[in-house]
Amino acid sequence: MEALIEIGCIDDDLMQRQGMAAWLKTESELRVVATAASVAEFLAGPARPRVVTLDLHLANGTLPADNVATLVEAGHRVVVVTVLPEHDWVQETTEAGASAYLHKSTCLETLVSVIREVQAGGIPTTADHAGHLARDRRPGRPHLSPRELEILEMVSTGMTHESIARRFGCGATTVGTHLAKVRAKYRQADRNWEKAADYHDWVRERRLDRGRLDPLG
Repeated sequence: MEALIEIGCIDDDLMQRQGMAAWLKTESELRVVATAASVAEFLAGPARPRVVTLDLHLANGTLPADNVATLVEAGHRVVVVTVLPEHDWVQETTEAGASAYLHKSTCLETLVSVIREVQAGGIPTTADHAGHLARDRRPGRPHLSPRELEILEMVSTGMTHESIARRFGCGATTVGTHLAKVRAKYRQADRNWEKAADYHDWVRERRLDRGRLDPLG
């Protein structure tokens, strides 16, 4: 019998939270043990699942990157699941430490596969995620090599690591190494809050033109 994987779900849509719990219950080892409409509500609860799915757009007006960083700081691994992505927010939540990104139209098989990999400590780069990273045009974006960009573009079309490896005449592990380097560059990029005395000072500077709120406020 496979070990139980406990999951948290943060989404301001009650139907989505209930649907996620019912959907994942079809997988014998996956269980949603905590749901909430906000990060503050989730962290106030008793359950502490390692993996948390997080909607990118919460109705309380909190900044997505702030939500991710708060959850990561609390010891959770975050899978961003959303329906209306904004490129900057996907990229910023990647920098803030999100382990994976999925669109809400994703099939159950892919969702379960990503959750399992994240639970095991992996950082999978899905086709949706690769597409957003490949289209990163921010002035302060991480510098990616031509090969890394090419691989992101291929992943975004749905090509498997094995197919990409055959195209380049290398092993699938080499493709995975390139993707790991991309994710490492994003984790290291624009992480000024690690050097600041107060992370929320950094957040306030970044969101002056967005009027976003503190996720714990």
